[in-house]
Amino acid sequence: MRPNRTTSNTLAASYRSDIDGLRAVAVLAVVLFHLDIHRLAGGYVGVDVFFVISGFLITGLIRRDWERGSFSFLNFYARRVRRLLPAVIATVVVTFAVSAALMTPYDLVAFSRSAIAALFSLSNFVFYFEAGYWDATSELKPLLHTWSLGVEEQFYLFWPALTVALLKLQGRISMLTSLLLLFFGGTALCIWYTYVDPHGAFYLLPFRVFQFAAGALIPDLVRAPACRALVAANGARAAAGYAGMGLILAAVLFFDGSTLFPGWAVLAPTVGTMLVLLAGCGEGQQGFLRALLQHPLSLWLGKVSYAMYLVHWPLVALYRYHFGLELRPVDQGLLALATLASAVLLHYGVERRFYQRSGTASGKERLPAGRFALATLVCAALVAIAPAAAWRDDGWPGRFPGLALGVEEIERGKRERTIHYGPACTLTAYPDGANCAAERPLQVLVLGNSHEIDGYNFVRAAWGGDDSVNLITWGSTANCRMKFAQGRISSRVERCQAQLDSLADADKVSGIDIVVYSANRPFHSNKEMFQAILERLRALNPQIRIVTIGGYINTRLDCAKLVNLEGGTDACRKPENVVYFAGTPEDEPLRGAIMALSDAYIDRVALLCPGGQLSACLVQAPNGAPAFYDTHHLSLPFAEMTGSRYARQEPTLLHDLHTQGRPRN
Repeated sequence: MRPNRTTSNTLAASYRSDIDGLRAVAVLAVVLFHLDIHRLAGGYVGVDVFFVISGFLITGLIRRDWERGSFSFLNFYARRVRRLLPAVIATVVVTFAVSAALMTPYDLVAFSRSAIAALFSLSNFVFYFEAGYWDATSELKPLLHTWSLGVEEQFYLFWPALTVALLKLQGRISMLTSLLLLFFGGTALCIWYTYVDPHGAFYLLPFRVFQFAAGALIPDLVRAPACRALVAANGARAAAGYAGMGLILAAVLFFDGSTLFPGWAVLAPTVGTMLVLLAGCGEGQQGFLRALLQHPLSLWLGKVSYAMYLVHWPLVALYRYHFGLELRPVDQGLLALATLASAVLLHYGVERRFYQRSGTASGKERLPAGRFALATLVCAALVAIAPAAAWRDDGWPGRFPGLALGVEEIERGKRERTIHYGPACTLTAYPDGANCAAERPLQVLVLGNSHEIDGYNFVRAAWGGDDSVNLITWGSTANCRMKFAQGRISSRVERCQAQLDSLADADKVSGIDIVVYSANRPFHSNKEMFQAILERLRALNPQIRIVTIGGYINTRLDCAKLVNLEGGTDACRKPENVVYFAGTPEDEPLRGAIMALSDAYIDRVALLCPGGQLSACLVQAPNGAPAFYDTHHLSLPFAEMTGSRYARQEPTLLHDLHTQGRPRN
């Protein structure tokens, strides 16, 4: 039996112009964040605002049609297809065409996977397995932003059936109670899982459902006795609206890539959006918030927000792919203008042709809902043929005659960096771990950021053949989002906190003889955390000896890409392709402090660059492998060559440090 139609869900179903204004705030936050406006480093929370808005609107539409007796699953899904897919298909087609012209085969293969996933709402799974969102390589993935569309479209698959089921159960349990359980249960699940797997909590639907439920809650909250006074009083609504917008803007201004997200932090944009939506119920927004959200420019930006969201990131990513990662103010301005122009083209040229909020297409004729949805899905499948072919054919290498590095070779080169590091003894398992030879006379710990792997491969090649040496890994800081404040280091990721705890375990540290510190740009100002770690280790074990491995080269684009574009590894040492060279480490801010802690310094520039000149640096291993396949992580053959070369100069370095404590600065 359907509910009495006099209780229709008009609060959520009727058009609210302030929601377009809120969409404008959300999309501007995301776009400016992706344009690398540093003061808006938390702009990624705009996606969370969109999730809450979607929950509010979609649930309202379902309930309105249900109460009218006109709800149809077929019509719902056909409407979603009409609303979302034509613009996605157009975006994928244009982005693929440009990518096929610009990208090397290896990159085109990866892009093709994401293009197929975007067409079928699976992007979040692809990018979850490729994580993470703030990695440098992520900045070069033109369809990375479609992960949120994947989450939203997967939400549409089950939410209508769940909403209808909850409506049928209203005699036993109220809709408000059901949605509150979903909201609080989902919030707890998201927060818990963020500590287990931050990428999973970020990309996967089960940990985002609570945000859609947050939006769905609004109409029932408004009707609840406790909230009626708020909705009726203009002052209270205004306060709620300002508080909500304040929470959203605070997240945009104060969050960044180091924020453990979603976690507890996700409540700021989620609750903030709920409050703004609540404030708009009844008589609407008040005061300045009304002027802001219902200004004609805000309303227009809100209407084109979907198109703007779709086009902005491919433009930024492909621009960076061609010109390099750094965006200067002139680049940001050009990309902002290109985003605006492209959004207009997509909105009026594609989006409005197939969908309008009134429910009528702009054309004179319109296919029935089911036939249109089927035709659109067939179109998506046809569009997927091109990226599928590029994926199957290794990125069409014929576009680059004389290609030096093939797709398989690059993939293998990136994978093999960890083949020795992966099964090594870890500090958290030390000394009783299966691979820990704690009985050996010399216990050597390698620690650092993602370059810890390079340091391990270096040390293993140099002295790993010595049966008296046991190599131990720390686990690196990759994807740990560690915080360093007032000398204290912490991480809310369980694995990472366990690593930090192992450094404070006096029993473990007392067994370590030598620490090898290996990090990209080891003396940069952002390495204060490692300075603190080394100081802690020295305090726990005054006999410990510290070896610092110097920096080397960072390129503006992947070295493998430069090799393929310019025909050889020499491209990876050309000044115009290099963004960092460790030729003058004395100029870096933490060199004095870290060298004061170090008993030995391995100068890779002196080892590999005759005369200390960039133009003379080695950038190729004896087997022809480049120094690095990405922009700075050493390939296994190159790291091993470097370690072997150094060991010929200092074959007994570790034993000398251990037995004599002889400084080698």
